[in-house]
Amino acid sequence: MPLPIPPEDSGYDHAHAIALSKTAGATDADIAEAETFGQALDKHNAWGLPFNGYCNAAGYGYVWEPTMGVAQDGWDSHEAFLKLSRGAQTAVVYTSLERGHDIDRESARQFLKHERGIIIHGNQPY
Repeated sequence: MPLPIPPEDSGYDHAHAIALSKTAGATDADIAEAETFGQALDKHNAWGLPFNGYCNAAGYGYVWEPTMGVAQDGWDSHEAFLKLSRGAQTAVVYTSLERGHDIDRESARQFLKHERGIIIHGNQPY
C-alpha cells in the first residue's frame, strides 16, 4: 500500500511572496525586517511553529493561541513576531506560504484573513 501523498503547497517562489507583500502594503524596510525574522526562524528551527498566533485546536478549529510559538530552545517566535512592523508581519506570513517551508498553511491563511482581511481559498489565488 503506498504512503499518503502530502497536500501540495502554494508552489510560488520568493519573488512572488515579496510582490504579494508589497501589494498588501509592505515597504522595502518591512521586507528587510521580514528577511531577518526568517533567518531567526531558520536558526531556531521554528518555521513549523504557529509564530503568527493561529493554531489548530484539535477539533475546535483554528484559534488564537500565542503560547504555542515557543521553540525547543526557548525562543518565543510569537513574541518576536509581534515586535515586527505590520508590513514585516505580512511579508513573513506570505513568505511562509512559499513551497518548501514546513508550516501549517491554514495558520497562515487564518492570519491573513483575520488580521489583514485577505481571503485565500485553498492554495490560491494569492
